[in-house]
Amino acid sequence: MKPILITVLLLVPLAVLHAAGIEPRVAAPPVGVKSTLVGQPPEPQFNPANYGAKADGVTCDTGAIQKAIDACAGTGGSVVLGPGKFLAKPLKLQAGMTLYLQKGAVLLGSPNLADYPVELPQNPPSKALCRSLLFAVNADGLTIDGEGEIDGQCQVMNMPAALRKGGTESARPSLLRVFNSRDVTVKGITFRNPCMWTQIYSECDHLLIEGVKVDAPPDCANLDGMDICDSHDVIIRGCDVRSEDDSICLKSHLSRGLKNILIENNRIHCYGANAIKLGSATRGPVSHVVIRNNQISYAKYAGLNIASVDGSIVTDILVQDIEMHHVGQPVFVRLGRRSKPGSIDGITIERVHAYETNPENGPSCSIAGIPPARIKNVRIKDCYFEMPGGLKGAPGVPAEKENKYPQSNMFWNTPGYAFFIRHADGVVLENVTVRRMAADIRPWLARIDAEVKTSGCRDLGQNPFVPSSK
Repeated sequence: MKPILITVLLLVPLAVLHAAGIEPRVAAPPVGVKSTLVGQPPEPQFNPANYGAKADGVTCDTGAIQKAIDACAGTGGSVVLGPGKFLAKPLKLQAGMTLYLQKGAVLLGSPNLADYPVELPQNPPSKALCRSLLFAVNADGLTIDGEGEIDGQCQVMNMPAALRKGGTESARPSLLRVFNSRDVTVKGITFRNPCMWTQIYSECDHLLIEGVKVDAPPDCANLDGMDICDSHDVIIRGCDVRSEDDSICLKSHLSRGLKNILIENNRIHCYGANAIKLGSATRGPVSHVVIRNNQISYAKYAGLNIASVDGSIVTDILVQDIEMHHVGQPVFVRLGRRSKPGSIDGITIERVHAYETNPENGPSCSIAGIPPARIKNVRIKDCYFEMPGGLKGAPGVPAEKENKYPQSNMFWNTPGYAFFIRHADGVVLENVTVRRMAADIRPWLARIDAEVKTSGCRDLGQNPFVPSSK
């Protein structure tokens, strides 16, 4: 897309859509967003300064902070970090406590990679999840609160350039890992500059992540905004996530699976991967997931990626009111068999509006199973997808790629400029409107070995306000 057209494309389509009877959602705060009120640190309060912390950004305050944490454990009280810079090596959080960072407080992770040893719970779900600045296991009732920051100093971490590349996750530290814990709350905090997945919650029940900010710029690979693994009864609400890798990532490494997940009212910008994703690890069952009222400003790959490739039985997924700008593939649903096939049965997607879909990564909306494992019962209703178009020659049928990693551009340019549906039953497209920004030889919808019903769908063709390439 030429830069000279950007302003035109941002403004004109709204009028075109209104004329066509479509009411798109425009850039505005997601419905229901409210300022998260940061709580007050509960009593009794434990001040690391009383244990010798200097908070000067130079002195290592690890011992003083850990003494305050150990004294606070189980009291229901709080360890309060006041304004200043607390330089620390890894710290172990405890049950029944609050770590409270006041406005102006910064917990700085050591820039020495050798300071981060491997620390794992018994029977860890993945050995990649092995290092972090903050670590907690069996920490029921743990809270992290306040308006302060936790900074991993990735830019100045003294690690070889080779470790900044993908595939080296186990060698680099996250900011926070919580395992096997109930009633965990994280709110108000800003996470900055991780060296691996920013925050990991594994086998955690009754988990609330609210009003959290994540700033994980592309200083190295694998900088997910947050990873929810094998957890039940989770709320992710009102967060602002900017991440190099997947921004909000749901994973199942274990037979326990994921259940009762609510992702709402978040703002997301993903530099190099997917905005909201299920599919990196999909072994246990996944059910009762609601994703609603989120805004996505950019994602290199999918705005929404739902996949099962390791045996997960995925059911009951509801997606509503998502606004996407500049994503690679607005919707990607994939059933494969990297190890063994699972199933996907029961996805509803309503009122998703995708504008200016990126042309760089083979854009499409794909719903693709494999011959031995068909996707079932996907309904897409009242949605608008603005696709690049631009192909002058029809592409061939994409390879099945049954055992490949489920990246949303895996089929590249598909036979349909907006939708490609294969090996699926019970797919319903209702009041779905599509538009292409450039002339394209392909139809808007291509189906192969798929049962697809359409009702009230419209192909608006090429945007008349974009000059023809002819």
